[in-house]
Amino acid sequence: MRGVIAAALALFALAVFLTFAPLAGGFLVVADPLPASADAIVVLAGAPRARALEAARLYQTGIAPRVVVTRETLPPGALALRQAGVELPESDALTRSALTGLGVPPRAIVTLRRRAQSTATEARTIARWACARGLDRLVVVTSPSHTRRARLVLARTLGPDVALTIRPAPDDTFAGDRWLRVRRDAKEVLSEWQKLAHHWLRERWSIEPCGGLGRRLRT
Repeated sequence: MRGVIAAALALFALAVFLTFAPLAGGFLVVADPLPASADAIVVLAGAPRARALEAARLYQTGIAPRVVVTRETLPPGALALRQAGVELPESDALTRSALTGLGVPPRAIVTLRRRAQSTATEARTIARWACARGLDRLVVVTSPSHTRRARLVLARTLGPDVALTIRPAPDDTFAGDRWLRVRRDAKEVLSEWQKLAHHWLRERWSIEPCGGLGRRLRT
């Protein structure tokens, strides 16, 4: 009898999952209305090509006077390659190269030197930079499937004094409503939901406004 009940519950859970699965992908994508102006456009690390395309488009509209680029931790093997005399471009270098190639002047590109290990540490670096300079609004570009979590983490890390606008990079294709049929998107959706659960249950309680800077400065 217990086996029959367990099988019925499993079938029910599977039916619920298949019914609402398309919504799981679409829920991850958010796009805020663009403001009239901002202090900076921030390109989050990862997917440098697609994100740089959107950041350059936004810069060309005149919405902000600078584009901020963040840095990732070095991937496995990077140090060994350097020691062997092999230099491969990092993602932030690719982003800067793409931005300049798309018409963003080098003087308008700011690179935050601290390397990020996660969205939370990346957000802390961005928040400390923005709060130390008394900035009021940032437009942040990232991949579509990352926008929901990025907005949650960044809004909490920036604090109430820095307005946040999240923009998905349209050239980073993501089948939000068909993610079960696309292997890459399926991996992204499952990974993002796992990270969202971690943020809601644990991570958000340890985030300090302004990245823990403690005070805002005016330049």
